[in-house]
Formats: sequence, structure tokens, C-alpha cells
Amino acid sequence: MSKLLNVGEVIEFAVHIEQNGFKFYDEIQKKFDDKKFLELFQYLGSEELNHEKTFKNLLKNAGSFTPAETYAGEYDAYMRDFLKIHALGNDEALAKKLEEIKTIEAAVSMALEFEKDSIVLFTMLKKYIGGKGSDIVENIIHEELSHIHRITAFYNEMKD
Repeated sequence: MSKLLNVGEVIEFAVHIEQNGFKFYDEIQKKFDDKKFLELFQYLGSEELNHEKTFKNLLKNAGSFTPAETYAGEYDAYMRDFLKIHALGNDEALAKKLEEIKTIEAAVSMALEFEKDSIVLFTMLKKYIGGKGSDIVENIIHEELSHIHRITAFYNEMKD
């Protein structure tokens, strides 16, 4: 029987995702010299650092969580599977993706994938965290949504 996830493990994974998000935004900037692209990705990288700090603070107060399930272990199995496939959950996959990105369009596409995966993860994380922590994660979700809007606006402007 596999070990059940605890809230601290899920928050630690969120920290890892934010660290890899920063690494992605920081490293990808070295490949392109488009001023608007660089401004956007510098902003997104700084947001990842802010989110990392927020999750580290939440980790200090991590409690326990009992999810509503249709069968024993359902939620943990779902979370484990999702954590395996997050766009930036695997360091080796991140390095490979960074190597493969040759165009701004590909970088934008990867950023959108990362931000969407993060929203899904953080929505699930909210269920692990109660009270004020849940409100904090909800705020991060709204920030991630605003990142998608900014990335999409940049992409649309780039196409025009």
C-alpha cells in the first residue's frame, strides 16, 4: 500500500513547481532578445518567486486534510498521478523542454501549459488547506489566471 500524501508534501510540490517556473522563465529569456517578450517573462519569473515564498509560509502552518472520496485513496491517487504529469514537475523534462524551445511561439506555448497546469494543481491544493490558507491559494490561482491573460495578450499582439 502506498503512503498517503499529506498537506505538507503537496505544498512542497507547489514550491518545487514555482521554483521550476522561475527557472523556466529565467532560462528561456537567454534565448530571445524581443523586448516585450523579455519584459513579460521577467515579470512572470518574479511572480513565481513571490508564489514560492507564499507556499513556503503556508508550509509552516500545514495541517491535516481528509478529502471526500468515493473510495479509499481516490484523492491521493488522483493527486499523485497529476503531480507526475505537471508541465514543470520533472526537472529532467524541464531541461529537455528548455533545449527544444527554438521560437518565441514555443516558449509562449510552454508558459501557457505551465500556468494552466499550475491552476489545476492549486485548485486541488485548496482542498488540502483549510481556512485562511485556502484563501491565500485562491489568490494565487487568480494571479495565475492573470498570467494566462497576459501571455495570451502578448501572443495575440505578436501575431498581429
